[in-house]
Amino acid sequence: MYNRKEKEKILQEQHSNFLDSLLDNYLFAAKTAFFTKGKYGRNIQLFENELNKGLDIYIEVVDIIRDNLGLELDMVSMYEERPLFKYKYNPYYSEEYELKISTNSKGGEYSAYIVPMSELVCVNKGSKEIPYNIYEKEREQKPKEQIKLSLFPDFEQEFPSKKESDFDLDKANDLSFTDLTIKDFAAIMWKKPVSDKKWLNDLINNI
Repeated sequence: MYNRKEKEKILQEQHSNFLDSLLDNYLFAAKTAFFTKGKYGRNIQLFENELNKGLDIYIEVVDIIRDNLGLELDMVSMYEERPLFKYKYNPYYSEEYELKISTNSKGGEYSAYIVPMSELVCVNKGSKEIPYNIYEKEREQKPKEQIKLSLFPDFEQEFPSKKESDFDLDKANDLSFTDLTIKDFAAIMWKKPVSDKKWLNDLINNI
């Protein structure tokens, strides 16, 4: 049977290589990130007993899987790459964060502080801490870069440019667009001299 505390412990153990390297005491927490009306970006909830210990909190952002009745079935990381985000202890949390009073799935009332994800930093994806907003921006750009690179094979590696071309620049003046090959098109788009046409490579090199 699913137990939230046990699953949170499992998630923490999976980050043991990083967490064990920390010199200071810390807390670990699995939190959902949500949008709140009237607030910019995603937020998380942190409880009084988490904030008042004077410790940094290392957070894995998760999604909660529920059944048709809303009961929790599992808790899984929201990111495939499993980043950890650090909330640096703020002694003024009660003054700076909104206190939200709500009801849990069992009907019990609880209170928690709303903390913007923008105040967190990613700590386990590189040699330095990365602000959350920058981490998200870089993450959004990666798929676009991968799609762009996958449109064509690596022509430079698979089809090295010939030293001499079958065309000279004078003949190229009479060349129609339909005479261009996929490699020529890739050379133009990438601005790299990977064409078999020496005149086209020379033009690219002189840009």
